[in-house]
Amino acid sequence: MTADSVRAADFHCHVDLLPAPAVTIAACETARILTLAVTTTPKAWSQNRKWTTGKRFVHPAVGLHPELVAERHGEVALLEQLMAETRFVGEVGLDGSPRHRASLAAQGKVFTRVLRRAQYLGGRVISIHSRRAAKDVVECLTANCSPDRVLAILHWFSDSATVAEQAVRAGCYFSINHCMLESASGRALVRSLPANRVLTETDAPFARIANRAAQPGDVVDTEALLAAALSLTPSDMSARLKESATEVMAFAGVHYT
Repeated sequence: MTADSVRAADFHCHVDLLPAPAVTIAACETARILTLAVTTTPKAWSQNRKWTTGKRFVHPAVGLHPELVAERHGEVALLEQLMAETRFVGEVGLDGSPRHRASLAAQGKVFTRVLRRAQYLGGRVISIHSRRAAKDVVECLTANCSPDRVLAILHWFSDSATVAEQAVRAGCYFSINHCMLESASGRALVRSLPANRVLTETDAPFARIANRAAQPGDVVDTEALLAAALSLTPSDMSARLKESATEVMAFAGVHYT
């Protein structure tokens, strides 16, 4: 293991919403935790990029969270513009939960524009929100993107195994956090996924561990939980996750030794 090797990976973390982003980023660099620092609005991109400039393991993403589309859908043009500056996009997607269902049509328009822009640019990795809208997300991906130009990661996926199969056929990966592994149904869903499409995440600070906000370093423990759920040794699980993480990052032109 070299100083440039990845120890573990957090493919969905709101670093900018944690209490001390710069401190968190420094900790990720020291611990070699590959971290995708997603944002909820494109207006957060500038600061997110400044925090991560020159960093080896923390990569900034630009996004527009579907929960904010009702109020901030006008920012999609800015998002499209900024997507030329980064290979990583997120958090974007659809939310069909009761609280946000009224804006679903507007969310669909924004998400479609994001996907078409990503397809045009190519080499984009996108972290996608799909709460109660996973089938629509997969259909939108299939209609607007091809897996050779856009790599989609379904963050905190919670739909059925049937929809998961459709997502796999569309080329999707799945980022798994510890909360997803706390229930028998969650573990069963994870077991239904192809092992080579599984990644780890925290969704910090929204996910919590023992009454505290999750941190990127918690993915090390998530790896152990995944190993138990999939009946693999910790070393085998770690090796598989690192292989998948390496493939995802290489798609975006980022390479690790």
